[in-house]
Amino acid sequence: MKVLNTSIKHIILLTRVPCSKQDVEESTEQQLTTCRKYIKNLGINKFKAYTLEESSSRGNRKEFLQMINDIKTCDGCTALVFTKVDRLLRRFNEVPELDKLRQQGKIQLHAVKNNLVLTKDSTASDIHRFRLLAADAERFSNRISEETREKILICCQQGRYPGHAPLGYVNGRSEYGLLWIYPDIQKAFWVAEIFKKFAEGNSLKQLVVWCHKAGLTSVNNKPLCTKAIIRILQNPFYKGKFRHNGKLYAHYYERLVEKDVWEKCQIRLKHYRKNKG
Repeated sequence: MKVLNTSIKHIILLTRVPCSKQDVEESTEQQLTTCRKYIKNLGINKFKAYTLEESSSRGNRKEFLQMINDIKTCDGCTALVFTKVDRLLRRFNEVPELDKLRQQGKIQLHAVKNNLVLTKDSTASDIHRFRLLAADAERFSNRISEETREKILICCQQGRYPGHAPLGYVNGRSEYGLLWIYPDIQKAFWVAEIFKKFAEGNSLKQLVVWCHKAGLTSVNNKPLCTKAIIRILQNPFYKGKFRHNGKLYAHYYERLVEKDVWEKCQIRLKHYRKNKG
């Protein structure tokens, strides 16, 4: 791959933390080693490094957008160096923005292992190849997402909750190595007491004070407020079920609340909402 550096004023070395589906050759350290060696051939010693820890296929990708904004505000042309196109992006809708910067001479795209460099003077053939690689990257990402959704659905159908344990429980592994959820020996009793006390007639405000005195805090170690306690009382996980994507599934973890206590709490919550409204 022939590299022309006469118009390059800045260099950005881009790496992205690989997911478990990606092989060891694409580890962050391997990406750094490959790109550093490549940058030496450009004749520019200084570069700015970005390591993206965010998903390349979900959300707004704040770090990625910050990098693009830095490129826009830099004087001259920036060479963006990365190992492969799928390290740069996994969503084809990001291609037009990069292409616009390339046409303006603000950016060069250097995909080292793809043996591809895009500049404002690139041929139609190279541009087409980059777009094909971007489309393949998006297809791979979509396939991984689909496989993940299928695994989560199977997990739910088997009665295993695919998420972080609610207050009063902790995530762990079973004796067979499966991801499992166990009662938190420090908080399970106190969470169960919330249901018991509310069923017996304690008000939500009384429960807030009681939780504060008992030292019971949220999973983020924040004091429990009225809304937090309502969320606990409404969570079916404590009675043996959980919600995922709008559906209710039975789980096989230890319950903290018996059915009759749960139902009493729901009746009181219904009256509370009616009176408040």
